[in-house]
Amino acid sequence: MIPNMALKNIQRWILDNVLYRRQVHKCATGFVPRKSIVNNAIPHVGQKYILKMDIENFFPSITFKQVRKIFSEMGYKFELATALANLCTVNNQLPQGAPTSPYIANIIFYNIDKRIFSYCQKNNLRYTRYADDITISGSNKVSFSKEIIREIVNQYNFRINESKTIMFKPGDRKKVTGIIVNKKISVPKTLIREVRKQIYFVNKFGLEEHLIRNNYSLDYEQQFIMSIYGKISFIKMIDFKKGVSLQKKFNEVLGNIESSNMYRDNIDFDDIELHWIN
Repeated sequence: MIPNMALKNIQRWILDNVLYRRQVHKCATGFVPRKSIVNNAIPHVGQKYILKMDIENFFPSITFKQVRKIFSEMGYKFELATALANLCTVNNQLPQGAPTSPYIANIIFYNIDKRIFSYCQKNNLRYTRYADDITISGSNKVSFSKEIIREIVNQYNFRINESKTIMFKPGDRKKVTGIIVNKKISVPKTLIREVRKQIYFVNKFGLEEHLIRNNYSLDYEQQFIMSIYGKISFIKMIDFKKGVSLQKKFNEVLGNIESSNMYRDNIDFDDIELHWIN
């Protein structure tokens, strides 16, 4: 549930002025100031084995009481901690789309991160977590780590989504949070081709005609634009020059479409990375 703009502004204030005062673990890279998906991928570059695990129902697994406890531990009286927690939760759980949710989840996950990191240090493995994506890598086979990680996560009332567990082995094309990490970080060529193709067809047919040709409702226009900008933003983080070139071209194409400019002006660019990664 994405909050309305007034509530979103309040949540952003809570995030900037309250929550950012709380420390998160250094291995948490998602929605942390001065960190990004690039920070999440770099530690795993060139590793022979990479284990990826996904936490099931990440935000909904975090309860109102857990959120209130965060504010109480920061020194807020019970009534104010309750009010702050109410502003950050919906139906007794952490909602998707709220600016506060990812950082609250990082705070809640601190002890889990600490235990997994300690385990990895002792076994010469590397560990990062981007929101609900856990990545562990090493020169030796890391598949035996699955049971250990599952046990740690379960102890804190989270669950691993077994259907999304992936093990990359030597010779595989390895990808971490969408970034190729075999020898260096790089953007998947399929993504660049996809963005170029979309820009080409929007330029050729116009945005409305392009959406109609692909069986999309015209109501999808703003979401489509946000999706392309999100992918360009992703590319720019890894290959800045290529990303800037694509952004310039897309801006030029949209500049010829009056309705698209209106939609573009109303896009919330703070949400772009969240939309792309999830």
